[in-house]
Amino acid sequence: MLNSITANLMAESVSATKEFYQDMLGFSEVTSVPDEAGGLQFAIVQRDACLLMFQERQNLGEEYPCLATDKVRPGITLYIKVNDFAGFYAEVKGKVRVLHDVHTTFYGSREFAFADNNGYVLTIAENV
Repeated sequence: MLNSITANLMAESVSATKEFYQDMLGFSEVTSVPDEAGGLQFAIVQRDACLLMFQERQNLGEEYPCLATDKVRPGITLYIKVNDFAGFYAEVKGKVRVLHDVHTTFYGSREFAFADNNGYVLTIAENV
């Protein structure tokens, strides 16, 4: 019945957010929609099987008035499982703002967490 779920994250600047995910995390652009000022109002990025959408704060508030806000206020975290934890950690350490360094959880997962340019928390994990 259900096939997939993809987060559509509110962004202050879709262009800056897309660049963060491309430059810092190795995502590639799937598609984007320009805004009237020459930036982007929407973009989709992908790395391997992970797909994310970003929509500009004001544009998202206009589409869904219940989401209108004066600034981006992250209210979710993204939990991303990886196959090569050590490799991914080495790839991004020093490029991102680490919030919680590598640790093993009570449920047997090795994790670390960092924030993106909008303040969303991404937790990277592998089962140990």
